[in-house]
Amino acid sequence: MSATACARRMPRRWVPAGLRAQLALAIALVAALGVLASFFALYDGTGARLDAHINADLRTHQADWQQLITGVDISTPAALERTARRFIAGQRYHPESLIIAVQVNGGSTIANDAEILAREEAKEDQSEDRDGLLDAPTGLSTVSVAEAGKMRVLTEPVNYRRRFVGTLRIAYPLISVERAQAGLRHTFLIVGAIALLLAAAAGIGLATLIASPLRRIARVAAAVDAGDLSMRAGPISARGEVRVLSDAFDHMLDRLELSFKRQRDFVSDASHELRTPLSVLRAQVELLARETDEQRRGDGTVTLLRRLDELDRLVGDMLTLASAEAGQLIEPRPIDLRDFFEDLQRDLPLFGERDFQLTSADGTLEADPDRLTQVLRNLVRNAVTHTIPGDQVAISARGVNSHLEISVSDTGPGIPDDQLEPIFERFHRLDQSRQRDHRGTGLGLAIARAITEAHGGTIRAESGNGYGATFRITLPGYSAHRARNRV
Repeated sequence: MSATACARRMPRRWVPAGLRAQLALAIALVAALGVLASFFALYDGTGARLDAHINADLRTHQADWQQLITGVDISTPAALERTARRFIAGQRYHPESLIIAVQVNGGSTIANDAEILAREEAKEDQSEDRDGLLDAPTGLSTVSVAEAGKMRVLTEPVNYRRRFVGTLRIAYPLISVERAQAGLRHTFLIVGAIALLLAAAAGIGLATLIASPLRRIARVAAAVDAGDLSMRAGPISARGEVRVLSDAFDHMLDRLELSFKRQRDFVSDASHELRTPLSVLRAQVELLARETDEQRRGDGTVTLLRRLDELDRLVGDMLTLASAEAGQLIEPRPIDLRDFFEDLQRDLPLFGERDFQLTSADGTLEADPDRLTQVLRNLVRNAVTHTIPGDQVAISARGVNSHLEISVSDTGPGIPDDQLEPIFERFHRLDQSRQRDHRGTGLGLAIARAITEAHGGTIRAESGNGYGATFRITLPGYSAHRARNRV
């Protein structure tokens, strides 16, 4: 038999559908358990207190008997019978609440209730089970007496000068204990029913209060599953974990919507930006296929390889931005800043014929050296693109408390004020001369911002009166102390 068939034949436990029903049932069960626990505690406690009171009362009567027979001659059955009658006559009791019986050794039994005594003696004569009043063992015990019910009995031997002469039995009916416990049961039955009704009503109200925002979140989740990412649970009146859940859910949807937007933008940008170079490559390949002149074929091959390099750089830049959005962009480690800027200075002439000025800083920086180099290369390349040979491009770094500030300045045409922030967006183009040339990918500044923010830093552009531009980076994790001694 398959596991599925076995599972179908297994009885299913009934579970109420819906969170409200489950919460209401749970609260009602807790209330019921609380009522039952209270009932059993009071029930047992009441019985124990009444039993203790009865035992104390029996001990008091037994002490009265001992006081009476002290110094009295009870050596003969007749003397013991007279003493027993005098003791019974001197007791203040109700005939239904206390039974006193003195069994005289060699004589008769003296008791304050002749009917019960007669039934007990008849019971013994008929050889029935010996568990009645006259058969109670020495000490305190509970016996069942015909037509009187259960009784608490104190049995003590009566001795005169170390000689056994009789037995004293003092019994108290337990009907009062049973009545008290029955009344308690009746009271708890009423109170428990009312408590359960109130608990159920409170449970339904509380469950509704708790489930309402959760149902709203479920509706939002259903809408999101259907493709609507604009829905939000919004502020709720509940407090504690439900509010935390609602806020976290909305925050998750914000991030999800932003992620989908970035994905759509990425696909849109990729399809748009890749179309042009791919079209150029196709046209170049078609020309090469028809070209018969070896010189022109060689020149076309060089152009084709350059276009392929540009396409490779564009794809690499787009993948870098995708890694930044996934939070997998940097691997920080301590950087010796003097060595870092010396390496950068050696590479600066490769960017073009410009008047490069570099001012480095001593100390260490906790950062990813490869990604930081990529940022500075992008900024320097951007400055070179918008200047002409002989113009100045200045790179400077200085420590400010625990931060390192790096600036890259040029003497180009500058950036309009309304473009200082949008310039960091992907594929952003300026309307005037300071725009990317045909060799750029349009992603250099976007990558610079992504890498800087991944380090926990900031980047901003500054430009004054349309002359020159400065890109200023601020990075945390700077220390003026060297990580190692220079060789």
